[in-house]
Amino acid sequence: MKKTTHDKIRRYRAIIPDTLELSERAELALNGMGATLDPAMDYLPFGTIAFASRTPLMAHWASADVSCNPKYGQAMAMMRLMTGSDRYKAEEQGSRKAMLSRVEDGLYWDRADGRRPWRNIYSISEKLYGKGKDEDFCVVAAAGIMLRAVLSWLELEDNPDLDRVARELAQGMGRVAIRRGYYAYYPEKGGWAEPCSYPRSGWLNTDEPASATDGAEGDICGYHANQMYALAQWYARSGDREALDMAARLMRLCMNPKFWGGVPDPDLTHRSDLLPGHIAACLPDPACTSGGELGHWFSHFHARALTLRGLLEYGRFTGDERVMEFVLRAYEFTLTQGIARMGFVNCMPVMNNVMEGCAAGDLVALGIRLSEAGLGDFWDNVDAVVRNQLMEMQYARADLLEKQAAASKEGYLPDTLHPGQASIDDVIRRGLGSFGCGSPTSMSGSVMLCCTGNGSRGIYYAWEGALREDGSKAEVNLLLNRAGKLLDVDSWLPYEGKVVLRNKSAERIAVRIPSWVDRRELRADVSGKEATLDWFGNRVMFAGLKPTDVVTLRFPVKETTARYTVNAQTDKQQTYTCTFRGSTLVDIAPRDTSPTKYLLYLRDHMRASKAPMKEVTRFVPDRIITNW
Repeated sequence: MKKTTHDKIRRYRAIIPDTLELSERAELALNGMGATLDPAMDYLPFGTIAFASRTPLMAHWASADVSCNPKYGQAMAMMRLMTGSDRYKAEEQGSRKAMLSRVEDGLYWDRADGRRPWRNIYSISEKLYGKGKDEDFCVVAAAGIMLRAVLSWLELEDNPDLDRVARELAQGMGRVAIRRGYYAYYPEKGGWAEPCSYPRSGWLNTDEPASATDGAEGDICGYHANQMYALAQWYARSGDREALDMAARLMRLCMNPKFWGGVPDPDLTHRSDLLPGHIAACLPDPACTSGGELGHWFSHFHARALTLRGLLEYGRFTGDERVMEFVLRAYEFTLTQGIARMGFVNCMPVMNNVMEGCAAGDLVALGIRLSEAGLGDFWDNVDAVVRNQLMEMQYARADLLEKQAAASKEGYLPDTLHPGQASIDDVIRRGLGSFGCGSPTSMSGSVMLCCTGNGSRGIYYAWEGALREDGSKAEVNLLLNRAGKLLDVDSWLPYEGKVVLRNKSAERIAVRIPSWVDRRELRADVSGKEATLDWFGNRVMFAGLKPTDVVTLRFPVKETTARYTVNAQTDKQQTYTCTFRGSTLVDIAPRDTSPTKYLLYLRDHMRASKAPMKEVTRFVPDRIITNW
C-alpha cells in the first residue's frame, strides 16, 4: 500500500526499550479476534477455543456468539486505532455489517437460523429455560453492548446512520423494559437461551428478579449493566432525557441492597476465650456490616464488575455522589478478594482461585474511571493489573500452547458436533492473542470469546489512560512505552528505573510517580540539565518545555518479596510467595507444573539489570475513543 506524507508523520521508526508495549499486545489481540471470525457464519466469532486438546479446536457456542459479537466490534476498532494495522480489515467490516443488519425495531436480534441449531443452548439454560423455540430473540444486554460499540464507532467517524442506530437502540431498550414504580428490569425468564432474552413474540413472563444469583451467569444485575452503561453514554452524547430516565431506573434496580452483600469477615466470636472479657463482649456479629449498602459481592465478579462500571458511567455523567460512593466501596472490597499487588482478583470466592480475562479488563477500567472522577488515586492498582494479570492472561506464546496440546487428551472434534460448528484449522496460530481464565500461576487452555473481547478492551483502556494530551499539556499516568502527538514515552521498567519522555510539542508535562518509587532517590534532567523536582501530589511537573527536549527520570528499582493468601479459611486456601521488581511480578511460588496447563509468569529474564532494546514502527492515531 502506497504511503502518503500524512502516513509518514503518523508512522516512524524508533529504537526503544524491549519492555511492555501495549500496541504490540493490541496487534496480537487483533489476531485473536480477526482470525477467529467465521465468514461462513456471517463473520460470527468462534465462541470457544480448546487449546488443551491433542487436536486444538474452535467452535461456535450457543447464543453467545451473537451476544458478544459487539464486544469484538468495539475492541477491534480500538486495536486498529492503537496499531494502525490493516490486518483482518475485511473480516472486521464484514462482521460490523452483519451486526448492524441484526438491529431492527430498536433491538439487536439473534435471528432463527437453521445453520445454527446450537443457538438455544446456553450453559445450563435448557434446564432453566427449556429447549427454546425457532424464533428470533434479543438478549437485551447484548443490545446494550451493541449500543456501546456504535458509540465508539461514532467517536471515530461522523456517520448519521450510526447516530440513527444508536437512538433506535436506546429507544428499543426502553420500550421492552418492565417498569415498576421508580425502577425497571428485564425479566430473567422472559425468554430462553440466555437470561433476560426478549422473544420476537413478546415476554413469556414478567417476573421481577428475586435473588442476586438469578440466571445462568449467577448474577442478575450483570444482565442490566450494559444497558445502563450504554444509555448513560448515549445521554451524555445526545441529551436524550428518556435514555437518562431509563438508565436511572436500571441504576435503582441494580443498587437494591438485596442484590449485594459479600463473603462475611471471619467470625471471631468463637475465639472470645483468647480475648479480655470486656473486648470479647464487644465483638460484633460479622453480619452487622451492611455489605449490601457498600457494594460487597460474593459471586461472579465479572458480572458484578459490569454492574459497577455501568453505575459509575451513570454516576459520572449525572454527578450522583451516592452512586459513585457505592462503586468506590465495592472497588475497595474487590481488592481484598485476591492479591491486589499482582492484579489478581478471585472471581468466585470460596468456590475456587480463578480469575477471568474479563475481570482483568474490568479492573483496569474501574481504577481509571474512579481516579478520573476524583474518588482516589488508583493508578498503582491499574499498573499492577496491566503489567501482570492482564498481560499474562493473554495467550501470547505459541510454543507453550503447542506443549499444552501435545500433553493433553483428545477433545471434541468437528465430526462430533453440528456441521459448520467447529474448526481444527490452524487453531493455535489463529487463537494467539485471545484471553483465558486461570489461577495465579496457570490457565486451563480454554477460551471464551467474552474474555477475549473484555481483555482486549482492557489493553485499550490502559493505553488510552497511560498518556493524556490536551492542547499543549500532557499527563503521563503509567510509565509504559507509548507514542503520542505531544510526546513519546520510553520505559526501561522493570529492568531499570529509567523513563525517557521525548518531547514533540508539549509545553507542560505532568508525570505520575508510582508509590513504590522513593521520592528521595528520584532524579530528573531536561536535555541533560538537572531539573528541580516540582511535585503536585503524586506527580512531578515539567513546564516551559521546548520541542525536541528530552526529559529523563531515574530511580532505583528494588526487588521485594512478600506472601499473600487467597481464599483464607476455606478449603481452597492457598498462600503464594510473590517477588516483584517495582510493580512487576517476576516470580511466584508455588507454581502449577502440570504439562496440560498454560503456565504463567515465566519471567526470569525480567530480573536482569539492563533492558534489551528493539527497533519498532510507532503509530499515532488522529482520533481516539474516550467514552469507552
